Amino acid sequence: MANDVKFISKNALKHLLYTRYPHAEIVLSDRDYAILDQEWIEKEAYKGFLHWISIFGFRHKIQNSLWKKNWDCDDMSTSFKVYLRFLHASCNPNTYSEVRLNGVENETDAESVAVGTIFYKNGPTTGHAINMLINDKEDITFFEPKHGGYVSLSESEENNIWYINF
Repeated sequence: MANDVKFISKNALKHLLYTRYPHAEIVLSDRDYAILDQEWIEKEAYKGFLHWISIFGFRHKIQNSLWKKNWDCDDMSTSFKVYLRFLHASCNPNTYSEVRLNGVENETDAESVAVGTIFYKNGPTTGHAINMLINDKEDITFFEPKHGGYVSLSESEENNIWYINF
């Protein structure tokens, strides 16, 4: 690592997720994940995300919702994850070759951010998607991109997480 940015390895994340959610399908696509500051996500990054999606015409409308029939919870949570990945990449602009051959450093060598998208059943016939984040204690928190805040899942909802993608 170039400096003291905290990260979690793929193996540690895999262990955490499979221990807690043994029945979920879990997809981990990177070697390691930078752990982002939770307060920064809620207070600054989310505002940037809202500005980013406003470029495409998304603004809070009826009942302060961004939802559309063709752009709902899974789209919002995936888009928020991708937005945070864009920010991570922009703060770490040097390529592998530049780092290796020229001796330059990025802020972190982590391949991605510790933010995933999860799907869970929130009723007998309904489901929902939100973001799962790994915090600086290497524990799990949940973020609702619909309104930009941290949420708690009920025991039943946590037990019904069926898909996790980092």
